Amino acid sequence: MLCEDIHSHAQVQSLHARSDELARSEEQMLVNLVSLESVRIAPESYELLSPLVDRASMICTELYRLSVVAGLALELHRLEHDLLPQVMDPEAKLDRGVLQAILLMKNSAIAIFDLGKAFKEAHISGQARLLSLLLHDATLRLLDMSSTIVSLREQHIPLLVQLVTALLAAPSV
Repeated sequence: MLCEDIHSHAQVQSLHARSDELARSEEQMLVNLVSLESVRIAPESYELLSPLVDRASMICTELYRLSVVAGLALELHRLEHDLLPQVMDPEAKLDRGVLQAILLMKNSAIAIFDLGKAFKEAHISGQARLLSLLLHDATLRLLDMSSTIVSLREQHIPLLVQLVTALLAAPSV
């Protein structure tokens, strides 16, 4: 049995580049996913590694964990690129589009909390929990009208953006 330790996305790409060769091989390969540079790259790494495990004689015991990290990354990407910018817009008012973004942010808080529980790394788990709690609190205050969009923008958004950025940059798996 061959054994390959993966410490970076570049190594996942290299393994993927050898996929035809690996699929033809009679020898089984154990892929030990040790780490990735950041949470941000996890969806792409999962996309490359998952089909290899499916079609080659390959075992990757950390593939499920990578799928959890990829799920967290996708939720963070959605916050970073779609939801937070709608609320950060100085012209934003509590209209249909912004209310939908706030409802989705509340759902993201729940998903991030659940995904954060799956991490062995205390720093990621702690940051995910903090982000989740702050996001949930901020959205609930807006939804029950005990806060305004202006106060959300001034008091919560800068910290939420900082936490999202830090989580996406954290090394993982």
